[in-house]
Amino acid sequence: MSDALALLWLPFVLSIVLVAIHTFLGLQVLARNVVFVDLALAQIAALGATVAFMLGHPVSSSGSYAYSLAFTLAAAVVLASTRSWSQRVPQEALVGVIYVVAAAAAFLVVEKAPQGTEHIKQLLTGNILTTGAHDLAFVTPLYALVGCGLWAARARLARSGEGSSKWLWDFFFYACFGVVVTSSVALAGVLLVFSFLIIPAAIGMLYADGVRRLFIGWAVGVLASCVGLTASYVWDLPTGSTMVCTFGATLAIAGIVWPLRSRDTAAIVARGARVGVALALAASAAWIAIAPREDQPLLDALELVSPVVREMYLSRNEMQIYTDADEYAQRYSREADRLNDKEAQSRWQGEPLSDSDVRRISSFLQSYNEMRRGEEFVKREVRARARTRVRWVLGAVLLVAACAVFPWRLLNIPVDGARRPLRVRPQAAPSDS
Repeated sequence: MSDALALLWLPFVLSIVLVAIHTFLGLQVLARNVVFVDLALAQIAALGATVAFMLGHPVSSSGSYAYSLAFTLAAAVVLASTRSWSQRVPQEALVGVIYVVAAAAAFLVVEKAPQGTEHIKQLLTGNILTTGAHDLAFVTPLYALVGCGLWAARARLARSGEGSSKWLWDFFFYACFGVVVTSSVALAGVLLVFSFLIIPAAIGMLYADGVRRLFIGWAVGVLASCVGLTASYVWDLPTGSTMVCTFGATLAIAGIVWPLRSRDTAAIVARGARVGVALALAASAAWIAIAPREDQPLLDALELVSPVVREMYLSRNEMQIYTDADEYAQRYSREADRLNDKEAQSRWQGEPLSDSDVRRISSFLQSYNEMRRGEEFVKREVRARARTRVRWVLGAVLLVAACAVFPWRLLNIPVDGARRPLRVRPQAAPSDS
């Protein structure tokens, strides 16, 4: 735990700073309906960093930052000058053109450069784990200054006039935006910066109005950053990509939860989920009857959650073969992981292995991987033969489950616009008077 805190606390603090400024800017971007301006300016900043890289400036140097900022401010001039086109051509179209041209130009610049692919990957995904205290000390006051300036000028930005006044306020917004994006891309990469900008702001606008949107966006962004950093550490995944996927999952969860606030909507969603599950079960029943030896995603998922499902159709002999193959496959996988850890420790601890040791480890790894693949083939073949033998039984069970899950009451609901037939009450017979 202490190692994790020592590694992650500084990136987490930086994530809080990035969430604070980018959520505020994201609300402004969504209000102006220029959602992809961040991607465009971030790609322009990446193009400037790429040009600096080709001219011999280190990636994190002041020269690289100066080139990125100059390119970004030039793009801000273009965006502010073309705002008047919006009556005929949506500004989002120009934003897309800027992004595409900047991305293509960056690829052209690094085409002949050594390690050009790694440079592009670094610009896209970044590496927030390499953040230093000096980076945090630089961007925190800078972002605070930009945020205060935009907050003080928010009224003028919202109702800028015509002519030169309108151009100046538009340029002020895009210039401030460009300064933030240039600094953020150097630390977190293009994709993560876009996630910081749009996703918390979108969730805030979905759930609240006014200034509460900002607070909701901040809370969501900090929570998603914490989860993404923790997941990347626990599962040893690339940090930037993991955080981007975490932000995307957060937006998906927020979109699912939002309609459930209404009881009627929740009931509709529940019925829709039951229909989806029933259709998936019915499709799986038909697929296993038609092609039992092919992949069966639903049945495989059920077996992963509850291995008892596999025991229901495997014979005793088949189950023994499957269990032995699984144990051997896990054993070979553990041995391969042990050798990989040994090689990694020798590399990081400054005790490199000899060439003969490296060749020996490589040979063992190849052997272990081949043996593991052989055991996995045995497992697949045993399951395929068993499923072929009992495919009609499994298909029938899945079909019965589909019928049990399907909400049959939906079939009694009339189509919208159709009127229910009127029931005519029988009139009482006239009494003799």
